[in-house]
Amino acid sequence: MTERRARIIARAHEILGEGGVQGFTIERLCREADVAPRTLYRLYGDKEGVIFATVAERLCEVRAHIARRRKVYTIEVVFDELDWMVSEMYRDLLYARTVIDFFFSSVPRPAAIRELGSVAYNRFRNWMDREILAGNTCSNLDLERIAQELVATEFVIYHRWAVEAIDGPACRLELHANFLKSAILVLEGEERRRYVDLLAETHRALGLSPIGAAASTNRAERDDGIHFTGKA
Repeated sequence: MTERRARIIARAHEILGEGGVQGFTIERLCREADVAPRTLYRLYGDKEGVIFATVAERLCEVRAHIARRRKVYTIEVVFDELDWMVSEMYRDLLYARTVIDFFFSSVPRPAAIRELGSVAYNRFRNWMDREILAGNTCSNLDLERIAQELVATEFVIYHRWAVEAIDGPACRLELHANFLKSAILVLEGEERRRYVDLLAETHRALGLSPIGAAASTNRAERDDGIHFTGKA
């Protein structure tokens, strides 16, 4: 990365961290990064292009940090990494919300979405590779599809945190539960039973909904609009 690009990205990160997308304008970035608007548009295309470049740079840092740890992806390591991600969100609140909002942008940017989901995707695939080699996984499922669906639901949980539907501790537990549910889909045998027990333990930590496992079988009441909603 050239010195000019590095200066633009660094200042864009600072502006997003100070005021989120609302406080971010091309005019302000050009002024504070000492770069001409036409140069900025040539390099990044538009405002969202600058934001994505900033996010991509941050994700490169996150992936490098995780790679340096060289951990074997047991479920305990997965949980530690998820907890660390939540801690990082609190360290840079407005910027974290910017990243999460960008994932749900109505503008189709498939390359950006792949980049945003790369950390979650790599985590699940690293864990799954270990389970495949151990002979613990089903052989008749589309494991790639399951990995992609996990990424999407992980960001839904981040979004719940961003809009303050859940707090940090609940976010950590919901991320654990989300990973366990995806893991249970691909596992078989004794290892699958162990993960079901871990999920039940996580649900208890989250607080069971009023109906818990005793879900209603009364379709007529549901059709009449009498919903059985739990804590979530």
